[in-house]
Amino acid sequence: MDSAGAPPDAVVSQAIAWWARLQSGVAGADERREWEAWLAQDPAHRQAWDRLQRIGRDARRVPAALAHAALAAPRSAGRRTILRGLLAISGVAAFGWAGYRHAPWQRLAADLSTRIGERRAVAVADGLHITLNSDSAVRLHLRGGARGIDLLRGEMLVRTEPRPGVEALRVDTGYGELRAEAARFDLRRTDEGARVGVYEGSVQLLRAGATTLAAAGERLTFSDSGEVGRLAADPDRLAWVDGMVVAKDWRLDEFARYLARQRLGLIRVDPAVAGLRLSGVFPLDDAERALKALEPALPISVTRHTQYLLWVGPRET
Repeated sequence: MDSAGAPPDAVVSQAIAWWARLQSGVAGADERREWEAWLAQDPAHRQAWDRLQRIGRDARRVPAALAHAALAAPRSAGRRTILRGLLAISGVAAFGWAGYRHAPWQRLAADLSTRIGERRAVAVADGLHITLNSDSAVRLHLRGGARGIDLLRGEMLVRTEPRPGVEALRVDTGYGELRAEAARFDLRRTDEGARVGVYEGSVQLLRAGATTLAAAGERLTFSDSGEVGRLAADPDRLAWVDGMVVAKDWRLDEFARYLARQRLGLIRVDPAVAGLRLSGVFPLDDAERALKALEPALPISVTRHTQYLLWVGPRET
């Protein structure tokens, strides 16, 4: 196991397979005895199983008020949107464990993770500091003079400094590997690809046999296919570290999606106002307050349906 003590990927996969079999309703006494024997084989088995159980319990805690909001909504595209969000939160029942790679179960294999709405700063090692944004997970590889981070989910800010006898930091983004010796950069991973913004030093991106260098002030976007995009890095993108969001000519629906990453529940934006543009500095941890601050400037109305659903629609005249 790695230094932080996370169970190996193979053990995590075994735990998930056992969970699926036992939850299927067809597992008999013999299978349950085999499962108990598997648990007793290795402390790592018990560790992985306990993590799985904790996360499973969290996933089943879908707030009743959110479920009621979904069922009470009109039979329309709006209701379907709410139901999709509800299913995403209660993903254990809806999707099983087939969505492990792209769902919050990355936390099972993580050494460090954050819940929705949580941010966490950690001194991982001498000269290596990371800050995790909401709903993020990383695996650490700290062996001898080697340092590595796997970004399994979400977003992080990294500051790495050279140390005698220590190799350059390696970061697995899921879409390529980053290498840096002395740098400050942020990295976000999604299902579609990744982006890295460099603010101090430089970072190398290695993918598909090619190396791309990003210097301070540059941002790279990349995925499994297509060219590497190069843009200017925007330091205001790091406002999340201080619990703020800086919007510069953003679409309203883009702004709502950004806020939604920091809260449990849904923010639904009516298509009639989705394309409205906005700029400003807003609190990141209070989506309702941030959206209501736009009401004097934009023709919108923000309505809360329980604490889990915010609806942004046209203002009635």
